[in-house]
Amino acid sequence: MANHPTESYNKSKLIASNTLVLFVRMFLLTVLNLFAVRLVLKGLGEEDYGIFNTIGGVITLSSFLSGVMALSVQRFYSFALGIKNEQRMKDIFSVSVNILIVLAIILLIVFETVGLWFIRTHIHIPPERMHATLWLFQFSLFSFICSIFQIPYTASIFAHEDMGAYALISTIECVLRVIVAFLIGKMIMDGLVFYGFGLVIVAIIVLLLYIWYGKTHYEECHYQFVRHSSLYRRLLIFSGWTMFGSVANVGLIQGNIILLGVFFGPLINAAFGIALQINNAFQALCNSMVIPFRPAMIKAYAEKQFDYLNQLFSVSNKFILYILIAIGLPIYSEMNTILDLWLDEEVDENILVFSRLVVIYIVCFAMHNPITIIMQASGYVKEYHLPVESTTLLCLPLTWLLFRWGYPSHSIFYSMIAVCLVSHLIRVLCLKRYYGPFSLLRYVFGIIVPGLLITVAGIALCMFVHHHVESAGYRFLAIFILVPILVAALTYLIGINRQEKQFLKQFIKKIKISVK
Repeated sequence: MANHPTESYNKSKLIASNTLVLFVRMFLLTVLNLFAVRLVLKGLGEEDYGIFNTIGGVITLSSFLSGVMALSVQRFYSFALGIKNEQRMKDIFSVSVNILIVLAIILLIVFETVGLWFIRTHIHIPPERMHATLWLFQFSLFSFICSIFQIPYTASIFAHEDMGAYALISTIECVLRVIVAFLIGKMIMDGLVFYGFGLVIVAIIVLLLYIWYGKTHYEECHYQFVRHSSLYRRLLIFSGWTMFGSVANVGLIQGNIILLGVFFGPLINAAFGIALQINNAFQALCNSMVIPFRPAMIKAYAEKQFDYLNQLFSVSNKFILYILIAIGLPIYSEMNTILDLWLDEEVDENILVFSRLVVIYIVCFAMHNPITIIMQASGYVKEYHLPVESTTLLCLPLTWLLFRWGYPSHSIFYSMIAVCLVSHLIRVLCLKRYYGPFSLLRYVFGIIVPGLLITVAGIALCMFVHHHVESAGYRFLAIFILVPILVAALTYLIGINRQEKQFLKQFIKKIKISVK
């Protein structure tokens, strides 16, 4: 099916504006969350803050389930929207609600039995704080259930590419959390209990906002009883294989934490934990870059607009790669200064090495996103996730062997990066096999090779600045200004093709006209 140039431009403009909205959202939420953490720590004190994190950790062990369901529902929504099947959209909404009700009941039973037993018997809680802890557990569980029931509505927002609404509601949620944190200790109630209760109120308000927005803006967000067993089966099978991918990635991180603890002890694990915080920050950035492309790519696949899909695939890969290079190279180069400012203490060598290597890992890992979107749109989730995630899990025995052979603790990232690269090769081969319009040569010479050349140029610039600028402050500023400029210039010269340059010029011109 052909895609009219004006229509393609309008769609691409929507993706660009959505990306900008999500970047602004990410910046606001990062600032608000940092402020909220400070308020909560001050209001609760170290002991109660530790209890809150522990209980929250118990609940969020199951958070990947809701994440998988959200991704699955969004995929089916976007596909139905792509083929313009409104009844299918309504069926998907109702089926997802039914599945989530069953999931919520199962989680409630598990947490109210096994969860309570685990907290009472295996978590070290001071006896005088046990009563408040149990109240916090109940409130945290209820907040989590509310987040589960948001899924059909947030998935619909994503499918319709209405990122402004998502950004607004999520920002309201964050502001409300800051208000609750500010009120800790100012109410006639135990601080820990109040904070848990306040988060429940926030969760209910946010759920009601999503329900209101979904029902007033989208025709499909109205429940009706659905008996389509095939749709239940397809949604659950898709979720199951997607969950396998999530479990594999969680197992990779948690397994490596255990191996580091066994071979090196808690100090090395602390260094790994700091590196994971950097990893989480990069993951949030990557999600903000990927979310605007996902529904558009799935719709393009459903509409069989493969030329447009290939264009989105190319742009999304380049967008992710070049942004990460522009940000990752300065961070890698100036990691010592960054850690000094962040941790406000002398940086251990292990923390420095771990934090630098995790930057390389996340750049390699992030490149899977556009491939995964197309494979999930195609429905070949088993054929994709089984070989990819099985390879990913090989990181654990490889790391164990490296440690047994006496390699240092940071070799854990050599294992992670090596397995990530092999897994990416498998992803590319899967895409080649199950998506006919994919060109391996165009991928290599249009994305990978220019990306490597730009990376080498950026590294050379960092080395030049380090050699000629002695002042740490001036060097820090120079690298964080010059490297992104160099990456942007080289991206325009060798990183994007003629069609992408033309669109970029049109988009910049459109922005200038809008500003005037």
